[in-house]
Amino acid sequence: MNKNKQVGYLGPEGTFSHEAVLKVVDKTDEIKPYPTILNIFEDLEDNKIDMAIVPVENSTEGSVLITLDCLTNFNNIKIIQEFQIPIKHNLLIQHGKTIDEIKVICSHQQPLAQCREYIHKLKKPVQSMPSTSNAARYVTEIETAAVIGNKMLADKYDLKIIDENIQDYKNNVTRFLVLKKDAKTKPTGHDKTSIIISLYDDKPGGFYKVLYEFKEENVNLTHIESRPSKEGMGKYLFFIDMEGHKLDENISRVLMKVEKKVKMFKILGSYETINC
Repeated sequence: MNKNKQVGYLGPEGTFSHEAVLKVVDKTDEIKPYPTILNIFEDLEDNKIDMAIVPVENSTEGSVLITLDCLTNFNNIKIIQEFQIPIKHNLLIQHGKTIDEIKVICSHQQPLAQCREYIHKLKKPVQSMPSTSNAARYVTEIETAAVIGNKMLADKYDLKIIDENIQDYKNNVTRFLVLKKDAKTKPTGHDKTSIIISLYDDKPGGFYKVLYEFKEENVNLTHIESRPSKEGMGKYLFFIDMEGHKLDENISRVLMKVEKKVKMFKILGSYETINC
């Protein structure tokens, strides 16, 4: 990444999104937390920030629907990179307290959902909060509360980790997107392309005819998801991720073929997959 940029992320500090943004920005970049993903897209569209990093999919809980909706509605914002980070949840309490003294487990709804089995075994009620940081702040004030979150919270809020890696699935991973307005990228050899389409009519085999074009061009699809188009019952948008860059010959051909077969067609970006 270039230096001295303003990069937006889903805050506040101490969340997994904060952890993610620290993995990919330069030390000279200014990172700015936002209360919602919609706010991030609005400021990126209005040139108030240079880039943004948002979650789009979790291996346990599925897609982040507000991110998909924003990608649909903000036409000038493109994906320029993607990366994944492992999500490891921990149980944190005040120093000097024990699990037997805890009366309630607090966190954002996503960590609570990703630790259902663990929470069930504790047999303690849960309280959903706007973020893991908000929950950690609450725990600093309420000695009978515990928070589920990442290890950053222990240092930031002076809490004690009493149990580590409590997520139900040990391969719990979240996929993040790096976004930029009016961005153009070049092939790197480690690329994906993402598109949104909608069909003309809800007819048998309509979507199959689209998928057939990918088979003919030997394009590997890595993700397909449908979302209501908000145009009425039975009307859907399809989000499709594929291996390759839109400038690759077979990707270029298949995109032209698909665009001719569908009602709505939008390229969300051709972007590099990076390791963190």
